Amino acid sequence: MATTSSGMITSTTINGTSRVTGLSSGVDVDSMVEQMMSAEKAKLNKLKQSQQLAEWRQEAYQTVISDLQNFSDKYFNLTSSTSLLKQSTYLKFDVSCDSGAVAATASASAKAGTHTLAVSQLATAATRASSGNISKNVQGDSVADYTAAQGTSFSITLDGTKRTVNIDSSVTAVDSLQTAIDSAVGEDKVEVSTNDEGYLVIEAVGDSGVQKITLGSTDDDALAALGFGNDSVLTNRLDSANTLETIAASLENVFDFNEDGQLEFTINGVDFTFDKDETLDEMILEINSSDAGVTMKYNTVMDKLMLSADETGAGNTVTASETESNFFAILLSQATAGTDAKLNLDSQALTRSSNSVTVDGITYTLKKVTSEEAIVDVAQEVDSISETISSFVEEYNALIEKTNLELNADYDYDYPPLTDDQKDEMTDDEIADWEETAKTGVLENDALLRNLQTKLRTSLIDSVSGVNTYLIKIGITTEEYTSQGKLIVDEATLKQAIQDNPEDVMNLFCQQSSSYSGTLTVRTLNAEERKVRYQDEGIAYRFYDIIQDNIGTTGNSQGNKGLLLEKAGLEGDSSETDNTLSAYIDDYQDRIDTEEERLDDLEEYYYAKFTTMETYISTMSTQLASFSSDS
Repeated sequence: MATTSSGMITSTTINGTSRVTGLSSGVDVDSMVEQMMSAEKAKLNKLKQSQQLAEWRQEAYQTVISDLQNFSDKYFNLTSSTSLLKQSTYLKFDVSCDSGAVAATASASAKAGTHTLAVSQLATAATRASSGNISKNVQGDSVADYTAAQGTSFSITLDGTKRTVNIDSSVTAVDSLQTAIDSAVGEDKVEVSTNDEGYLVIEAVGDSGVQKITLGSTDDDALAALGFGNDSVLTNRLDSANTLETIAASLENVFDFNEDGQLEFTINGVDFTFDKDETLDEMILEINSSDAGVTMKYNTVMDKLMLSADETGAGNTVTASETESNFFAILLSQATAGTDAKLNLDSQALTRSSNSVTVDGITYTLKKVTSEEAIVDVAQEVDSISETISSFVEEYNALIEKTNLELNADYDYDYPPLTDDQKDEMTDDEIADWEETAKTGVLENDALLRNLQTKLRTSLIDSVSGVNTYLIKIGITTEEYTSQGKLIVDEATLKQAIQDNPEDVMNLFCQQSSSYSGTLTVRTLNAEERKVRYQDEGIAYRFYDIIQDNIGTTGNSQGNKGLLLEKAGLEGDSSETDNTLSAYIDDYQDRIDTEEERLDDLEEYYYAKFTTMETYISTMSTQLASFSSDS
């Protein structure tokens, strides 16, 4: 904006248009134009207020949509732990067993009762393993020089516990070395001896419980002097990270590779080939991830390589054959057949291939052979079922209460949305207080919300086809009329109903229509099909259907989304911008833009008129002054 003055005329340039606003006429042009434009803004203000009301209505609807989504996700989503659509929500059982030999769990198809169980044999998997330990004992590769070793030390680790063995002048032979080691680790744990070649051998004492023995170096290492050189064995257990070639050399009985330096064998019809420079870990991984149906592992406690069938039972065997090499003959020669589980359940003899046995909805896990009958009690779990239903009622009441507030709140026409000019004259707190009142009642007596409430209430009252109970019979009743549809739960009656007739309670809520079952089909059904579905299904499925009618993101048989989404939209869904209220808001914006352009043009027109007037008056004043000076 640029402003210049000349005599009594002030010229202002706005957006490239010059306006003469001086006081040649004695008129305050800006004030005059502002007053004239103020009267013209009535239509613009009304459009903006209407747009604001539409936005507030949309926000109010979207709050209802969010509440319905949360409610539905908790109680009508099959993946929810509190879903009322699942039978398992109503058929839960406390299972106890008086024996550690058996564990038991119950599914929704179980029945309350007491069962007796005796186990005479567990199911086992077929295995192949070596007949004894496969690794060499700790041993040297040359004769010990005790004199050279004196004054030095070495470490010895027994099953992860490391100790230092000091060699003093008293260590002169095997027996004194035994004494030195016993001083470090304790007596009767390891035994020191020599082999036929006179090399030292260190092994676990029988029944000592010692498994893995490892020798290690210290700063003043005695191992070399004691005959533990490069070709010695410093541990009596395999390192599965070593290559197969290294593993073979560390075994008590060495296996051979074929002429190509490979192991070739077949397990349960699956062929394997391993090079000697592959590690034992790599072999185990490949076999275990194959389709052979077996698991290989190295048992460090037993010092055995073991191969077992993945499935237990007498019919699940481990068959193996080998070409040229002798890996299986050395390490997996001893085969043990799998066995079936044998048990007696409620006086009925049973044989199963697995230690997990399911009968009439109860899964028994067999852990060991029983010395006497185990007693398994299955009782209806009442409290958690009652808690879920009561929680549903509580949150339904909260939803109804919030909806009633929207429906019953009176809209105050004395508090329309504020205009920009009004906001300029108010504080932020005054604006916030005004708008809080102005937003109240924007959904007063809304037809969509009223219809939603009516359908939910009706679904609670209508009988469920083939079900011999109803809400009032299980302790759920409607509050007095003033509560407008909220429910009351008599917990004692509800718990008794769950205890006495759990299936009736379940069917009242989650019975499905035999003709149109599930959750995926409801949006595609026509009116007649929906009627059939409604009559057949329980309260939970009715609630699900009604809520989907209002907030469903998939199209119905006419291609429409939920009623509330069609009205107000849902963030993240295509309805976010494609809905009735967004269309209204956009239309108001177009009309606002058009009106603002009209007002801009009108303002320019007024200023142009005043500019002409001011210019004319200024010219006349100049001429009059000239005439006066001439006279």
